Amino acid sequence: MPRKTVAIRGLDTELYHEVFTMAKKDGKRVAEVMNSALEEFLNGDLVKKREANSGNGKGVFTLRNEGDITLSKKDILSMKKEVGPFRIETSGRLTFEKDMDVKTLGSIDRIIVNDGVVDVPRDLYPHILMMSEIFGKIEKY
Repeated sequence: MPRKTVAIRGLDTELYHEVFTMAKKDGKRVAEVMNSALEEFLNGDLVKKREANSGNGKGVFTLRNEGDITLSKKDILSMKKEVGPFRIETSGRLTFEKDMDVKTLGSIDRIIVNDGVVDVPRDLYPHILMMSEIFGKIEKY
């Protein structure tokens, strides 16, 4: 394959220099590392996301919320029974009821708070923080 120069606008230069340094230490070229990372992305993460969103039984189920939902301990355990560990992605309001406990939270693989609000009982607040990607707001009550 002939060499081509590919310019990537917006690439983090510090990140690039770090990859460059690590590649040299491993005796590789940056192109090899990038090709490997891009191939892994296409064959790994992208496939997993498509499977999870397709509802075909593979991957992790994602509960998406753009409205207003309230989840109790019973709700979480019922969902886990149906789909196994699952993720929650919210852009709306999500409220965990006071009966929720740390063990039940273990049924949730990840919580992604886009621009929504999540209301959690005060004693679960640190546990929710550790399992969340937060771009919105988490409030304790």
